[in-house]
Amino acid sequence: MNRPQRPLLWFLWPRPDPNSPVDGAYVQGRLVRITPRGPVRIALLLAGTILTTLLAGTAVIAAVSAPFSAGALLGAGVAASAVALLLRGWVVGTYVNDQGIVIDTLLRRTRITWADVTAVEWQAARTPLLGLPLPIPGERSVVHDRRGFTFPTHVYTSSPDLLWRPDALDMARIRLENWAKGA
Repeated sequence: MNRPQRPLLWFLWPRPDPNSPVDGAYVQGRLVRITPRGPVRIALLLAGTILTTLLAGTAVIAAVSAPFSAGALLGAGVAASAVALLLRGWVVGTYVNDQGIVIDTLLRRTRITWADVTAVEWQAARTPLLGLPLPIPGERSVVHDRRGFTFPTHVYTSSPDLLWRPDALDMARIRLENWAKGA
């Protein structure tokens, strides 16, 4: 009866298993987010959740109350797209485990094994402002792979997770570099 209550949206912040082994054979199989969701990202996602809920509710009410029409079909399509983009927005970020690194963007997931990673660098670049396609001068962690491709991560100066939090930015950068060294 005295079990601790799960937080709201508990699946977005999973806790590690307290009964898992901690010896030399321990393997981190679950993806771990490099940067925790910052206050700016949480505020934007919550606002998006409220707006999407209102849009989806309006589309459902319009579809149920009116006879079949092109407008109701269009509204349902827009609402479904908004829900899909919102759910994907909650997942966006850079994740690591013992096998490699995963960079989730709004429209794509890139997986790179640690064997294929040649370097993780911090470099000056034009970074997106709050994740939007508005490039501003800044710095960003990038991952170089064996084929010569460069993959930008979500560890950058104007990230919605790290904006106005220089200590969190340094910790995320160091954490990403340490994962690359330890693999």
